[in-house]
Amino acid sequence: MIILGKESRLKALEIGHKKRGYGRRIAEEYLEAIYELTRENRRVRPIDISRTLNVAPSTVRKVLKRLIREGYVSYEPYRRITLTPQGERYILILKQRHDAVSKLFKLLGMPPLEAEVEAEKIEHNMTALSTQFFQALVEALEETPSLLTILREKVSEKIDMARS
Repeated sequence: MIILGKESRLKALEIGHKKRGYGRRIAEEYLEAIYELTRENRRVRPIDISRTLNVAPSTVRKVLKRLIREGYVSYEPYRRITLTPQGERYILILKQRHDAVSKLFKLLGMPPLEAEVEAEKIEHNMTALSTQFFQALVEALEETPSLLTILREKVSEKIDMARS
């Protein structure tokens, strides 16, 4: 086990809690909602986003203006909202993050819906580097069934201990 000294831990806290731009997580959630609603072959309107994310329509309008200004979506009032090519590229990055986490959790035995919900919570805080680590771990577990079995047993033991 690697143990960080006091100075290293403080530095990690400082770096880890550094603000990364106002509302990145919110913007990502809106982009995901637009993407998923579009995948259902639905005409995406602000009210659809409002209902999906459980936010006020006025909040949707404010975030949409920002996403339009930043080039992620296009929208004309009373028309449908669509992702721009830039928005579609960003969604691919988000999907890679999400899929890496959810796949790992499912491999380790977490029920699928729980794995998806947990991945949704985690993905917005991941970097490209942490995504690559998750992807490498998933690949290693898929290629080494004996290791996967050992990890599943360990996870199951930990969960059982926590429940008792």
